[in-house]
Amino acid sequence: METFNLADGLIVTVVAMIVVFAVLAALWFLVELVHKLVGEPAGVASAPIHQQDDVQPVVQEPGVDEQRAKAAAITALIAAYEAHPAKKFEIVDVTRVK
Repeated sequence: METFNLADGLIVTVVAMIVVFAVLAALWFLVELVHKLVGEPAGVASAPIHQQDDVQPVVQEPGVDEQRAKAAAITALIAAYEAHPAKKFEIVDVTRVK
């Protein structure tokens, strides 16, 4: 019975790495091929975002800094997403209510 020395271990390591990268390259090729055959998904019609009537506007102080305004906009966006998780939302305009 032969012994398994360091050189044999290095050869097995290199061969295994080549096999792994070849499989990854083949998967990448298949994904690109399917992408070319199927094409881009149809553009989703952008429906206007309907605001709920029961939402009350928030009055901000005139001295509110920009970081708090960004945090408030992101918080409102998260709340809207949690109410309707299947819809996609984006911040179009940030208006201060006086």
